[in-house]
Amino acid sequence: MRWSILAILYLFTGMLCAQDSKINVEHYELSNGFQVYLNEDKNASNIYGSVWVNAGGKNDPADATGIAHYLEHMLFKGTEDLGTQDYSLERAHLDSIRVLYDQLALEKDKEGKLSIQKMINEQELKASEYAIPNEFDRLIKSIGSSGVNASTSNDYTNYYNYFPPNQLAKWLDIYAHRFQNPVFRLFQSELEAVYEEKNRAGDNLEDRVYTKFNAYIYGDQPYSTQTVLGSVEHLKNPSLTKMYQYFKDYYVANNMALVLCGNFDANEVKPLIEASFGKLKRGTVPEFPDYEKNTFEGRVVEKVRITPIKAGFMGYKLVPYAHPDRPALELIGEMMSNGNQTGFIDKLSLENEVLYAGGFQEFMEEDGSAFIFFVPKILGKSLKTFEEGIRQSFRGIAAGDFSDSYFESIKYGVYRNFSLSLEQLASRGRYLGLSFIYDLDPEELLSYSEKIRAVSKEEVQRVASQYYGEDYFIMQSRTGFPKKVKLEKPPYKPISERTEETSAYAKTFEKISQTPATPNFIDLEKDFSITDGYLYYTRNPLNDIFSFRLTIAGGVAKNPKYSLLAEALNSTGTQEYSTTALKNKFASLGATYGFTSDYNSFDISLTGLDGNFNQTLELLEELLVNFNPTEQTVKYLYNQRTTQNKINKGNPADGGRILYNYGLFGDQSQFLTRMPSGELKNLSPADLQVTLKELLANGFNALHYTGQKDERELAGTLAGKPLFRKNTVDKYTFPEARDVSETTFYVIDDKKAIQSYVYYVVNGEPLDYEVDYKKEAFNAYYTSGLSGLLFQEVREFRSLAYATGGNYIDPTYEPGKRGRLVLFTGSQADKTLDAVKVVYGLLTDMPIYETRLEAIREGLILSSGSSKPAFRDLSPRAEAFLKTGYTADPNELNFTKYPTLEFGDIVSFYENNIKGKPAIITIYGDTSQFDINQLKSLGKVIELKMEDILVE
Repeated sequence: MRWSILAILYLFTGMLCAQDSKINVEHYELSNGFQVYLNEDKNASNIYGSVWVNAGGKNDPADATGIAHYLEHMLFKGTEDLGTQDYSLERAHLDSIRVLYDQLALEKDKEGKLSIQKMINEQELKASEYAIPNEFDRLIKSIGSSGVNASTSNDYTNYYNYFPPNQLAKWLDIYAHRFQNPVFRLFQSELEAVYEEKNRAGDNLEDRVYTKFNAYIYGDQPYSTQTVLGSVEHLKNPSLTKMYQYFKDYYVANNMALVLCGNFDANEVKPLIEASFGKLKRGTVPEFPDYEKNTFEGRVVEKVRITPIKAGFMGYKLVPYAHPDRPALELIGEMMSNGNQTGFIDKLSLENEVLYAGGFQEFMEEDGSAFIFFVPKILGKSLKTFEEGIRQSFRGIAAGDFSDSYFESIKYGVYRNFSLSLEQLASRGRYLGLSFIYDLDPEELLSYSEKIRAVSKEEVQRVASQYYGEDYFIMQSRTGFPKKVKLEKPPYKPISERTEETSAYAKTFEKISQTPATPNFIDLEKDFSITDGYLYYTRNPLNDIFSFRLTIAGGVAKNPKYSLLAEALNSTGTQEYSTTALKNKFASLGATYGFTSDYNSFDISLTGLDGNFNQTLELLEELLVNFNPTEQTVKYLYNQRTTQNKINKGNPADGGRILYNYGLFGDQSQFLTRMPSGELKNLSPADLQVTLKELLANGFNALHYTGQKDERELAGTLAGKPLFRKNTVDKYTFPEARDVSETTFYVIDDKKAIQSYVYYVVNGEPLDYEVDYKKEAFNAYYTSGLSGLLFQEVREFRSLAYATGGNYIDPTYEPGKRGRLVLFTGSQADKTLDAVKVVYGLLTDMPIYETRLEAIREGLILSSGSSKPAFRDLSPRAEAFLKTGYTADPNELNFTKYPTLEFGDIVSFYENNIKGKPAIITIYGDTSQFDINQLKSLGKVIELKMEDILVE
């Protein structure tokens, strides 16, 4: 045992050194105090860029909460030169709006407020005559950007997206410009979108619980006293004056940073950064108040009724992000709960002690905490019993009651996860951004694994004793459904002006020089190899972490029991190993595994250290061959089902998703074909063994290996294991949506829902490889981002939803079947009918804006040439398009056709696949808030109940 531990330590050290040497980061400061972080990666096909602001929700004025988040929204609206046809004419109306909002905040009378809101609306409509909505998004998309978004947390705000390497000059220019003289136009309509986001949070059980928990854990600090989304009262009475002041205070050069990760040359980019972000002005940032940190003395209890079933939530006070004890605390967090399920809280679920349990730690700029939750079985032990059990586990850690091998396996897991995250440009960008926010040397990024390795068992014991002792908070929730705050739809007139004009900035933007593009596509000859038509091999160029994905065609569509089997395999041991022992064995090898089943396939994922690949594969083989489900397994599956059923009933988003599945597939929905809970309760463990045997009988359709093992050695290893033979029987399928002869609405009433969750489905035509580029152009025009028709017409102009999205989906694997358009809107309940009518109008009569063609064409050319997936995703992506009938990367085929794209191509795709076809529309929400009879003028209406679409 001593020798094995020493070997593990030696191997672990070597791995960390190999990983850390791969990362190249340069950090410097401009003369105005603006921070720059550069991470060159010539293997990347694109660049991830982000701008960070060291201010978030905690910096909101106490009487104007939500300002930071709302400001984040407004910084997509443009400036004095961007997003406007003539700011000199627009300004008078915007100034009036600003004054009126200040008056609104002071007005107490309800009718007086309504009168002011109407005056604001009048000025908003006049100002909109000069606005160019979503011009920022159109420009950023024209350079091939993807993933355009922003986020606001308690501590910071960041703005980000991916873009092609040859567009770096344009990206830097527009991102720097957006923070110079911004104009908060279309304020009233965006406020409605923020309302909708607040509504979504109100419908989300996890958000409600965590908000309630946070209200106690941080005492008088803003982390507890206010939320990032803000209070309903403050959202109803926003102050433009305070928002401009927030921008003036915090959006200054010396409080901001740029992070670039990807394929660029640092020496070439530095002058561009100086020319763009060097223009930002330095300022004096308000000091954050020195709040006294909240502490608990002994056991502090709060009793609430906010969950659909009895639950307990424990909290411990920890440390800020930059505190030297954080690495040891993070290891304790992994000893609580981790991806390998070897934490003491994980065991509560695996051993069927509770219905559901978990935990995580949060480290912020000013403070930190642990959040632990557990849901006892209905007839199980008390909340107090589990609370005491968790406390005893922490005492055990403090006393050192854990083996050296277990401790090293925890470090293995941290190393593996950290290494995998460093492969992603966005994750690297986040680490670098956080090093700015929390005032850490960016080399902390490179040395994090080393810090984890250096943490001793004694240090973990000390930290456990210090932070996880006898002082803690417990929130006990009995069954209850708290009243939700519902915002009423205001009597505003929507924006009616539509313009295709371009701003002065847009004209300058188009003239910025750019380097020639070098398109990068999946190369079927060089990027990976295929052996025997099913073993895909990709070389890992970065680290010694392998990933091995094993797939069998035919998921729950073939056998509904496969979803239960996947759950059982994730939570059951073998004849030799108990569940806990098996999890620990995988963890000791630095590996993790998982089983999933969807409509089309049954998938096994295996991730670990290349040096231990053979042992890890043998352990997977042990599980598959000697799978040993017991009555305990069946009880676990039954408890998971009943718990999820209760959660589904309390979560409208889940209800909307289940109804959408019914709309798509009718009686073949996975929620109707699954085994009823009554049968599940009496399921024989032997049935699960039989199901696994049937699943494995024909072998595997695809094995995707990414790692550093020798290719021939890998093939030889697998050839010697008949279990992993090639499957020539089962085939991948594409589940078509049901046929409807007329537009049909499926509606479920939920009086507790704040929002309505609405999905729209239209069946198209079979895949035509030669015109696939038209589909991509249609998606770019119709559904893509903030400048797509769906977002523009539903949210930007009419404020009818916060969440909008969708795409036209190709019939993967079976090109002869029909593709389909799928759209989604999440609306405040009393806006449901208006939103549905607008989307229905888009389906029946697509608006035509031909002037957008050039930007769409250029964006598609650039994005298709810079969207090559990361190395771990190369072969799975290729398998999908090869088995759909393509002979090369579809991006490459479309790339050659985009230069001749015409607007008529978008129109023809719409007319052939969407126009005039009946739609399936599912609506889950509070039907008392809209007239359901009005839907009958659009199509057939079928009212359902949850028992019609869900087998419990």
